[in-house]
Amino acid sequence: LEPRLNIKLETGEHSSVKASYNRMSQYIHLLSNTAASTPLDVWTSSTNNIKPQISDQVAIGYFQNIKDNTYETSVEVYYKTLQNQIDYADRARLFLNPLFEQDLMFGKGRAYGAEFFVKKNKGKVTGWLSYTLARTERKVEGLSNNNWYPNRYDRTHTLSLVGQYELDKKWSFGANFSYISGVPYSIAQQQFGYEGFNVGITSQGVRGNIRIPAYHRFDISATKKNKKALFGKGESEWVFSVYNLYNKRNPFSIYTQPNESKTKELATLTAEQRANQIIPNDAVRLSIIGSVVPSVSYNFKF
Repeated sequence: LEPRLNIKLETGEHSSVKASYNRMSQYIHLLSNTAASTPLDVWTSSTNNIKPQISDQVAIGYFQNIKDNTYETSVEVYYKTLQNQIDYADRARLFLNPLFEQDLMFGKGRAYGAEFFVKKNKGKVTGWLSYTLARTERKVEGLSNNNWYPNRYDRTHTLSLVGQYELDKKWSFGANFSYISGVPYSIAQQQFGYEGFNVGITSQGVRGNIRIPAYHRFDISATKKNKKALFGKGESEWVFSVYNLYNKRNPFSIYTQPNESKTKELATLTAEQRANQIIPNDAVRLSIIGSVVPSVSYNFKF
């Protein structure tokens, strides 16, 4: 059963207040203990041991159009509770593990925030600005000292700014700026030797103990419209664009390696002296796209 309720109150000719409630259930689950989606992620359906995830969300917002719908504005706040949230035991192995359910842990979650939106629809200059302030947290018995902790989808700030300028009937120019807070990441800050293996440990067992640095980039484009396509009747256009104009090396994930100086120090000790020695880890950032990407495309309609 997934009830939904929407209420709209007209407060003026061009303004309104909207409130909503909805419940949603999810029977397909993504199992991943990495910082970002990878081909090694595992999907599974609900079973006797894995219950469907259920969310209940309430939201209320104010919406207003200004100057004959030239501008659209809105402010909305929301609060969501989540049941049967999935997390993983420390050092869980999910890929190619027929007994992966033994590494799963279950708890509850919550998400809340505010969304702000402004859009200009008319004139030579159009575009929109959106900003979201949000928190997404989980609480699982036996993890993070039984406290609330940020989950992998928690992004505190999300900002998008899009602009379009129509120079004439042929040429138009666009720009886009995006800023997204880094997601939390549970990383082993130290490791110790145990029976010949290095075992990673986090500070006081806290989940989401660091955040990947924020993601941001700036893109630009120029579009030239043609009345006819190259291969017959119809319209066509050339699009010239530059992705990541200022060459921001945005991080994709973080991995660790043992502290180099401490490793060299331990190499001078005997095996007995090295036993139970704790080695601090150094975080190393990995970038997936870290350069300017120019492109040219041709589009046509017939």
